[in-house]
Amino acid sequence: MILSGSTVRSENVRLLASMLDGDELAAKLERALTNGDTIVAISLADRQRVVTVLGDDAPGGLAELRRVLVKQLAQHHERERGVRQAQHDERERRQRGG
Repeated sequence: MILSGSTVRSENVRLLASMLDGDELAAKLERALTNGDTIVAISLADRQRVVTVLGDDAPGGLAELRRVLVKQLAQHHERERGVRQAQHDERERRQRGG
């Protein structure tokens, strides 16, 4: 199965779902396995939840997924900072009458 661009073996998806303690994401992953889905989209909040659940010592089959998600989250936060900075700069420019 592909999660956020990372290929994860079915047994590792099951392990991840079990680590999520039956929450909505766990149910979504279990449903995808049952339906034979090959690609599952997960939200930004879901990505953060997976990173948190896996922690710094993610099981071997999930370590790559965690690395991918950490990188994606960092890129997202960097983009958000850029947007906020651009908005701030624009407000300042308007206040100066430019």
